[in-house]
Amino acid sequence: MASIIRRGTKWQVKIRTKGQRIRSKTFDTQYEAEQWAAQESKPVEGATVGDLFRKYISQVAPSRRNGEWERSVLSRMLRAEKKLCSVAAKSLGKSHLADWRDRRITEVATSTVGRELDAIAAVYRVALEEWDMGLTSNPVHGFRRPKLPVPRDVRLAVGDDERLIATAIDFNREIAPAIILAIETAMRQGEIAKLRWEHIDLEARTALLPMTKNGTPRKVPLSRRAVEALTWCPPPHAGRVFKLTQHAIKYAFSQVREQCGLGNVRFHDLRHEAASRLFEKGLNVMEVASITGHKNLKMLQRYTHLRAEDLAKKLG
Repeated sequence: MASIIRRGTKWQVKIRTKGQRIRSKTFDTQYEAEQWAAQESKPVEGATVGDLFRKYISQVAPSRRNGEWERSVLSRMLRAEKKLCSVAAKSLGKSHLADWRDRRITEVATSTVGRELDAIAAVYRVALEEWDMGLTSNPVHGFRRPKLPVPRDVRLAVGDDERLIATAIDFNREIAPAIILAIETAMRQGEIAKLRWEHIDLEARTALLPMTKNGTPRKVPLSRRAVEALTWCPPPHAGRVFKLTQHAIKYAFSQVREQCGLGNVRFHDLRHEAASRLFEKGLNVMEVASITGHKNLKMLQRYTHLRAEDLAKKLG
């Protein structure tokens, strides 16, 4: 049962369901409150896949570390995947997913399809564990995912990084140290964009990443070249190290690489390059993993491309 109460200039909705805790949410307009109340009060037996997505977006995604990404993926599906979203939630089967997958892989990369399947799986996992909606299984479990593409094998040739940095200095002074940090530390583009001065210890030559992609903090060692690159960043040396956003870094790098004639190199390839160079310096697998943050050593192997010519020299 839903009740809508006006509180000052806001409208508060409270939904009471037997055996469940009270759900409450506040809106700016009465219309928004009524729409949400109607959606959340819908009988669970008649809920569709789209209903599950909307419920997850409003109740779960805001508290999730990657909730903004999940909200974006599920919102896109609600707009563009009308057929899939209209299927009854408890009837969604592997045949529905297969039809969606086979069409979707003609539109985006297979890795994107895999991540979107992860989002669907997350919705059903929460629905099974926390929502009494008559669901008995997660349809994504055991579903055949599209085969991932062969890992990119892109390495910088001798002199390429110097060309990138020299061009970056002329194009955008701030992108140059970002490129050096990527090559020297194997940090992700997002980690570099969010780097803060209070988390950097120049004396100890370390940079703390309080939250990373795999959900844990990581302290990254800084080479002397990385420390020097940080001194290039414009003052004040407080707050965020880079004033460029992650999107701005990506765009600036794309401009730099085109000017250098290295159009096949992506910013993320610099992380691959860094991992390979760490191995070439003689670090062992666990040492490299502690720097890159990989918990899955098989995934670390995908990020590492050692040159056969360099290995031949080691063989003597």
